[in-house]
Amino acid sequence: MSSLIRQKMAHFKTYISFVVQNGEQHIHDFVISELALPKLNFYSDNTSQEVLKWADQWRGDLKPGQKLIILNYFNISNIK
Repeated sequence: MSSLIRQKMAHFKTYISFVVQNGEQHIHDFVISELALPKLNFYSDNTSQEVLKWADQWRGDLKPGQKLIILNYFNISNIK
């Protein structure tokens, strides 16, 4: 990543809804995670790449046989 883009990074809250599936059983849940995202995008939004990194971290905590399925995500504006 170029230094110009790295300087433009900030943390934004992202809503992520997901399902943890274990055979026939499944649990719906959500988190609001702070992801490092660029302030300006000169290309398509990279939120999906950060959500996949987040999912990889979560998968490490799952029990054998469980699956993590991302349903939806969107950035939350910093409204004051």
